[in-house]
Amino acid sequence: MAYQRHGSSRDLVQLHEADIESQLRQGTFKPILLYQVVLFNLLPLLGLIIPRHRGGKYIRRSIFALSLGIAAQIFKSHRGLLGGNGYMFGLITAWWLIWSAGLLVFTDIESAFQRIERGAATAITTTGKSGSARVEVSDAIRHNQVNSPDRKKQESGDIFHWQPYPQKLSHRLEWCAGLLFNLRGPEWNWRAPHLGPLPRSVHSQIHDGFISDKFEPVDDNMYPSSKVRLKDAFRTCLIHYFLLDCLKAVMMRDPYFRGTSTTASPPFPLSYLEAFPLAIRFYHIFVSCVGVYVALSFVTSLNPICFLGLSLAFPNASKKLTAAPLDAPWLYAESFGPFFEPILDHGLAGCWGRWWHQLFRNGFTTTAQWILSLFPDKIAHDASYKRMVHIVVAFSLSGFIHACGSHTQFTETHPLSGPFLFFNMQSLAVISEYIFKTVIFPRLPLSQTPRSLRRSGNAIFTFSWLLFSGACMADDFARGGLWLVEPIPLSPLRGLGIANGSGWWCWEGAWFRYWNDGTYWGSGIRVV
Repeated sequence: MAYQRHGSSRDLVQLHEADIESQLRQGTFKPILLYQVVLFNLLPLLGLIIPRHRGGKYIRRSIFALSLGIAAQIFKSHRGLLGGNGYMFGLITAWWLIWSAGLLVFTDIESAFQRIERGAATAITTTGKSGSARVEVSDAIRHNQVNSPDRKKQESGDIFHWQPYPQKLSHRLEWCAGLLFNLRGPEWNWRAPHLGPLPRSVHSQIHDGFISDKFEPVDDNMYPSSKVRLKDAFRTCLIHYFLLDCLKAVMMRDPYFRGTSTTASPPFPLSYLEAFPLAIRFYHIFVSCVGVYVALSFVTSLNPICFLGLSLAFPNASKKLTAAPLDAPWLYAESFGPFFEPILDHGLAGCWGRWWHQLFRNGFTTTAQWILSLFPDKIAHDASYKRMVHIVVAFSLSGFIHACGSHTQFTETHPLSGPFLFFNMQSLAVISEYIFKTVIFPRLPLSQTPRSLRRSGNAIFTFSWLLFSGACMADDFARGGLWLVEPIPLSPLRGLGIANGSGWWCWEGAWFRYWNDGTYWGSGIRVV
């Protein structure tokens, strides 16, 4: 569909609203109904809580097939404006499909997953071929708890154990929900290295063979207290809230971020850069990257505020609701790693694998491991092949997720030549970087280059490549109207008149409306 390429941010939002209402009335697209969103997100939980010996294996695959059909229908016919012109709707749908496949099809959750829970270990609750082995593990857990050097802390209530798939339905429901609605797994046995090590008092109780040695423990005083961690989260949230306000004020003035022109020059005073197109390109890509980083940091800071804050405010209710130690500060690691060291020491691979957020990491890893299981053993266990497969799968799935977000935007976007191409270019570059460092560079006469020069080379390559390839992603973000979204409800800059806008309150219009198309299944609360 074609839009007039002019007007303020608010004018464009109103134009999009009028256009989507017209398309919905004509039947070109269907609205996003709230019950459809809830059903799609809860379907996998139904499959997870049904044990394998009761037909869970077949039910899970059937539910995934149903989820796949619902997702296909969503991508084809359903549109909305919430979340960046519908961007987040497509992205979350695609991610949920990948995560559901990992849990329902690619792994056996009853043998693959365990969670750190508070309290003394109980009798093994699952049955099957691995039952006897798990009895031995349970005995080992009890031995560790009795003989742990941290016995004094355990007596005060800080006792932890690994909990496999529970037998009791209420416990199983809570356990499966914790697995399903978890992105980084800080309390699970798939806890990723970037989350940092566990406290020694926890590690001494659960180090029983179900956790990798990559989690070397640290002294408990290395972690801040729960109250300090909560204060840090509030501070991070507040800082990034104001940064979002500043970025929104900057983007509202720039035709590029309004999506009216991907070749437009920025407003005064940066308009003087018009004679330097590369500088303008760098500015737009840089601001786009900062915008994504700040938005993700702001959203993820809400996790400790909600869960850690509520568990501290209502400790008894928290313990009754879940066996997971929601008040433990080691559950709430930063979403992004350190910036300079990963890039300087590892280049582009360090940028994506150690600095950038790892919210989708386990879904990608699970898929890659399943694909490797289809290969001959000689290839599947070769370290180089495994690395290549993991890189290609991770970036291909990331490209798919972001391309789906672009596809469901209610504007003209280029999902394949935009986000999908961008992420697949990253996999090509990371693999090339790996081959150069492991095969080519050691054979060059400059292989004994000082560390400072190697780090400089990593930094130059990383930022040059991202500048070269970043336009695919940044232009599609702008073209799709992602930056037209109002990220915060109250704007101090616009309210005080420092930036142009409609005043303090930014969230205008309704998020939900009732929709009735004359059918039972096509009527309900619509997500605008």
